[in-house]
Formats: sequence, C-alpha cells, structure tokens
Amino acid sequence: MLEIDEKATIKNAVKFFEKDLERYETMCAGRYDVHGLNYENVKVNNSTNTSAVANRYNLIIAYNDRLACVKSAINNCTSRQEKPYKLILELKYLKHLSSWDVANRIGYGHTQFNKLRKQALLQFADVFLMEQLKQGVKDILDLHAYVEVE
Repeated sequence: MLEIDEKATIKNAVKFFEKDLERYETMCAGRYDVHGLNYENVKVNNSTNTSAVANRYNLIIAYNDRLACVKSAINNCTSRQEKPYKLILELKYLKHLSSWDVANRIGYGHTQFNKLRKQALLQFADVFLMEQLKQGVKDILDLHAYVEVE
C-alpha cells in the first residue's frame, strides 16, 4: 500500500515554487494562453529535428496548463486565523517575502510559522493535483512523493 511521504512532498512543493514556477512563467510569458495557437507550420531554422520542436511546444502547453492551476489552487487553500495557508503561500512563494517577514505578518513565531508553512505546502500539493484534474490538464504534475508501507 502506498502512503504520502510528507517530508519528500514538502521538498517537491518547495522545489516547484522556487524553481519550476519561474520556468513555467518564463516559458509561457506568465500571461498567455497558448491553446489557440497553431504550431503545425512553424519552422525553426536552427533545428534539424522537427520532433524536438514539436516536443518543445508540447512542453510549453503542459507548462501553461499547470500554470493556470496554481493561483486557483492557492486560492482554495485554507485561509483561517489558525491555518493561514493561503496567505503563507502567497507571501512566501508568490511575493517572495522572507520567512521572517511572513511570520511577522501573520503573527506567529518562527518555529510555529515553519510548521504552518509545511502544512500549507502539503495542502497545496493536494489542492494543486485536484485543480489539474478539475481543469482537465492532460500532463498532470503530482507533487506528492509516495512510499510503500506494509
């Protein structure tokens, strides 16, 4: 039976926010919907491998689909005084404030903030997966890590 490895899932979510999200925004210019574009007759002079070009466009579409789910996933995270997950994710990972600044803004000490941040990342992994399913994303990114248990 598989269970979620929380420590590895948190690590995956942090990597997503700190590395992958910026790449997604860069590749998609962060604000364009690439679904209506026609790439069939696109020629790239420097590429002799047309399948590489097609693969690159498919990657852009996958990034765009995932990117469209990020904000709604964060918006659907818990937003209560005792569980300010949405606010933590917005301030820490979208507005890039330091952990110290976020802890001060939400009124928690650093140790308690770290616990809440980890819970926020775990919840984001759950909600992000559901948002992708709900929005019909074809190439779903699951941030969860799993471990086999007996």
